[in-house]
Amino acid sequence: MEYLCIGKIVNTHGIKGEVRLLSNFQYKEKVFTPNFNIYIGKTKAKETINTYRHHKQFEMITIKGITNINDVLKYKGEKVYIDKSDLKLGINEFLDEDLIGFNVIIEN
Repeated sequence: MEYLCIGKIVNTHGIKGEVRLLSNFQYKEKVFTPNFNIYIGKTKAKETINTYRHHKQFEMITIKGITNINDVLKYKGEKVYIDKSDLKLGINEFLDEDLIGFNVIIEN
């Protein structure tokens, strides 16, 4: 399994277990969807996204099975990862990381 960092949990939001992520991941619409698996922290704790919404500069998610702020406090400050093989990219979509080391050819 190859992990890909997509952001960092910077805080909680409200008392029902919602968390704020800062993310500059280029394919947010493919990742931040219900039932998508994420891996949190150094131990890569597997969790599943329950709900998602965008709020100001944050990506706001809730995690399946967690409905209390006390259950997500352990994730505050942790990085969030995905399994790269779970990311389904189109024909002309690439991750920046995958292009490093390639030669550039410019015509005209």
